Amino acid sequence: MQRLLHFTFLLVASWCLSLVGLQSASASHFQGGQITYAPVPGIPNRYKFTLRVFRDCGGADLYTTATFRFRSNGCSSTGAAGDPGDIVAPLLGGSTIGSPYCATAPAGPNPCGSGLPTNYETGRYEAEVTLPPKAEWRISVNDSARPSTANLVGQDNIHYEATLNNLPLVGSPNPSNTSAQFDLLNVPVPFVCWKQQSTLNFTATDVDGDELVYSLEQPLSNCGDPIPYRPVSTIGRYVDLTTPATGPCIGDLGAATSTYSAAFPIASFNFTGACPVKTGVPTFTFNATTGSFTFTPYLYTNIPDSPENKYVVTGKVSEYRRINGVRTLIGSVRRDIFVVVIDCSNAVPGNPVATGNNTGSGVTIRNTVDSTFIEASTCNYTRVLVRFTDPDPNDLLTVTYPALVAAQPGDPTYLDTDAGTFRVVGNGTRRPVGIFDLQPDVRFAGRTFRIPVQIRDNGCPIIGQQSRVIVISVKSRNPARVVAAANNTFVCSGTAVNLTATPTRPDSVLQGIGTPAPTPRLAGYDYTWVAANGLATADLNKQNVTVRPTQTTRYRVSIIARDFRSNPAPTCVDTTSILVRVAPALTARFTATGRAGFPAQSGITNVGAIPPRIFSFVNASTVPTPATPTDTAAVTSTWTYQRVKDKDGNALTGEPVVIFSRRFTPRELTLRVPEGGTYEFKLRISNRAGGTECTPSEFTQQLQILPFETPNVFTPNGDNKNDVLVLSTEEVGGKIQIFNRWGRLVKEYASYQNNWDGKDQPAGVYYYLLTNRDGRTSKGWVELAR
Repeated sequence: MQRLLHFTFLLVASWCLSLVGLQSASASHFQGGQITYAPVPGIPNRYKFTLRVFRDCGGADLYTTATFRFRSNGCSSTGAAGDPGDIVAPLLGGSTIGSPYCATAPAGPNPCGSGLPTNYETGRYEAEVTLPPKAEWRISVNDSARPSTANLVGQDNIHYEATLNNLPLVGSPNPSNTSAQFDLLNVPVPFVCWKQQSTLNFTATDVDGDELVYSLEQPLSNCGDPIPYRPVSTIGRYVDLTTPATGPCIGDLGAATSTYSAAFPIASFNFTGACPVKTGVPTFTFNATTGSFTFTPYLYTNIPDSPENKYVVTGKVSEYRRINGVRTLIGSVRRDIFVVVIDCSNAVPGNPVATGNNTGSGVTIRNTVDSTFIEASTCNYTRVLVRFTDPDPNDLLTVTYPALVAAQPGDPTYLDTDAGTFRVVGNGTRRPVGIFDLQPDVRFAGRTFRIPVQIRDNGCPIIGQQSRVIVISVKSRNPARVVAAANNTFVCSGTAVNLTATPTRPDSVLQGIGTPAPTPRLAGYDYTWVAANGLATADLNKQNVTVRPTQTTRYRVSIIARDFRSNPAPTCVDTTSILVRVAPALTARFTATGRAGFPAQSGITNVGAIPPRIFSFVNASTVPTPATPTDTAAVTSTWTYQRVKDKDGNALTGEPVVIFSRRFTPRELTLRVPEGGTYEFKLRISNRAGGTECTPSEFTQQLQILPFETPNVFTPNGDNKNDVLVLSTEEVGGKIQIFNRWGRLVKEYASYQNNWDGKDQPAGVYYYLLTNRDGRTSKGWVELAR
C-alpha cells in the first residue's frame, strides 16, 4: 500500500512540475466572430453584410473600421473583372462588454482591461454593396490577430468568411437569399467550467426556410489558409482527478495526447479504469443536426488569462435550397467561437428535462446530452413542460431565449404562434419551468423549429451557464377511427350495425393560445360521412350512425376539428373508414327434368306419355360473388321431397319429408314409389356471417306423378304414346327375355331400359321372363297391338 501511494505521489508531482514554466501570454486582439448577410429590399442583387467581432478585453481596443472584401474568383488577391472594390466600414454603436461574472466578483460582473480576468467585448460593422450574379461570392474580413490559444499554432490573423450564390434562382420560391443568422444569445466567447460537462452550439435560423447543414471546420488565417493545430500534450501528460471520495487519483492522457483537430478542438476527455490511475479517452461530441457540441475540459492552468485555457472552435452553416427539384448550395457562413476554460467554484446548470402531459396528443419527447427534441402533431394540442435544475440546490436559475416571432422583416422567427408558444415561469428561482403550448396547424407539417436557450445560475464569482437547443418538429397525424358496436364487422345482409366515429386527439384544446393566460376547454368536432350502401342520408352528419348493408361496404368519415383554421376551408380534417363485410343474400331457384315424357307441368321439361320416376335438377339460385373470399362461408344446400296430395288430389298430412341431397347440384333422383299423387320438391340454401347463420332462402316445385301400373298392351305406331313395353321403375335395369306364344325367344336384354318396341314381330300375345337387379325372377305377359 505504501509503495502504491508513493507511486501516486510521484505522478501527481510530475503533473504539477509540468505546469512550471508555462508562459503567461496575455495576447490581445480578436477572439472570434462571423459575417452574415441579408438582401436590401427593392434593389436587385444588393446585400447588406454584417460583421460581428469579439475581442479579448486584455488587449488592444476594437478597431474603428473593418475592411470587407468581395471576390467571385475564389481566393484571388485581385478579384475578377466587375468585382466591387473593398469597402471600409465603421464600427457601429460602440461596443458591448460581456458579463460572465457575478455582481459581487472582485473585478465586477464585466471586467475589461489589462491584468483583469478574461472577458470579451463585442463590435459590429456593416457594408452594403451590389453584387453581379455569380455562382459563388466569397465575402471576407481579415483582422490581426488572434490571442494565443491552447489548440492553435501562433498568433495569426483571424479570417471571417461567408459565401453567396446569387445567380437568378429560377424555380425557387425566393428570388434572393438571406444567410443563416446566429442567435445573439449564443455568444461566441463562452466560459466553461474545468472538469464539468458543457454544451455549446452555433445554432442558426434561416428566414427563407432553407435547409441548414452544420459542420466543424479548421480556423483560417487568410482565404484558403488554415491554421495548424498544436499537440494536445503541451500542458502535460497527467491530470489530477483527486476528490474526497476517491482519494489520490490521476488521469493518464498517454496515447490520447496527440494533436488537436477540427473534430477535437478542445482537450475533452472521459476516464476509464479505477483510481489511483485512470486512462483518458478523447471525447468531443458534435451534433450535425443542431450545431451543438458537448465536451468536458480536463486541462487547466491556474494562471490569470493563460492562453492554455483558451480554445478556438470553428463551425460552418451551409444553406441548401431545392431549385427545380435539385438540392442546391446557395450560401454558407462561418463562425469562430472562443472557448475559455475557468475553474468554477460551483456546478453548471444541469440538462433540462422535458415531459408531456396530454394523453392522446401524439407528442414524443427525447432528451439528449445536448438537445431536447419534441415531435408534435398537427391539429393536436399538447403542453410540454421543460424543467430546469442545478446540481447546487441553492443556486437560482435564469433562463433566457430570443424573441420567438420576428419583430420586423428579416428577423428570424423561432416559433410561429400558429404552431405554438413558449414561456418560462419561475425565472430567478431554483426550479424555473419552460412551458410549450403546441397546437400546430397543418401548414406546419414537416417544419422544424430550433429555439436556443441559455441557462445561467447565480454562482459567484463566476456564473455557471449552459446552452441548449430545443428542437420542435411537426408531423402529420390522422388519429381518427371508426368502431362498430361489439366489433360487429361481419354480418348477414341487411343486419343493422352501429358505427361510431371517434377522434383520438386530446379531449381538450387551448383557447387563447399565444396570450399570457391561455385556457383549456373541451375540443369540438364535426362529422361528415360519405354516402354508402345502407347508410341513411339523414345520418350523414352524425357521430353515431346505424347502417344496414346489403353488400360488403367501406364506410368513410371525415372528422373536422372545429378549433383550428376553417377559412377558406377546414384544415384539421381527419379521415378514416371501416369495412363491414356482408355475407351476401341468397335466392333459391331450381329447374327439374324428368325422364322422357309426362304431362306438362310448370318447371318440368320432357313431356311424354310414360310417367317419370327419374328426375335431374339444376340449381339456378342467385348466389352473389362475395367482395372477398372470406366474406361468406360455403353455401349450404338441402334438397327434399314430400308427397302432399294423393292421386285423387286430396291433401295429405304426416307424410315424411325425405332429404335426398345436400349437394349444391344433386345427383339424379330416382323415385321408387308406386303411389300416384302430388310431390313437393324443395331447395333450402343458406350461408353464415362468422358465427351467425343468415336467413335461408327456399324454393318449392310441386310435381304431379301418376300412379304406375305396368300396362299389358302396347301399340308401337309411332305416336309417342304407349309405343314400348314399359316395366316399373324397380324392374328397369334387369335382364328380360321375351317369347312368342309358341315359346320361341324373340328378344333379350341384359339391362332393360323400357325400349322394346316389338320391331319385326307380328301382333299378338308375348310372354317375358324378368330377372331383376337383386336376382329375383318373375313372369308376365303383354299384348302387342298394331
